[in-house]
Amino acid sequence: MASHPKESQATQKLLFKLQVLQCLPAAFKAYWGEEKEREKAVEETCEVLKFLEEELKEKRFFGGESIGMVDIVANAIAFWFGVFEEASGIKLLKRENFPKLTNWSHEFVNNSVVKECLPPRDKLIAYFQKRFGSVNASK
Repeated sequence: MASHPKESQATQKLLFKLQVLQCLPAAFKAYWGEEKEREKAVEETCEVLKFLEEELKEKRFFGGESIGMVDIVANAIAFWFGVFEEASGIKLLKRENFPKLTNWSHEFVNNSVVKECLPPRDKLIAYFQKRFGSVNASK
């Protein structure tokens, strides 16, 4: 439990807003947007990912040693980015750029409780490839 609950709550709200309002729309454009808007979208997404990388510090999860609300909201990054990356051929969450975030992502999606709740990855990848196509395939 955080020693300053209001600070923790404020941090949770900020991280939620960054992910939902800024990162996710930009990431979707980076994966499947028009070519001219893709570069800007990649920059915007990576900017938020850098912030989240710094926010993790040396913690196992955003809330510390156990999964909290920010981790659950960040499922969009932990699980869905991997699906989108594989389906589109564009990799945003690279270990060399975001080592803490990729470690967190791996640990989060492999948590037994979380894993039980996630949809089948292979079916999602097939769906997104069919729906949007691979960006690399169009080059």
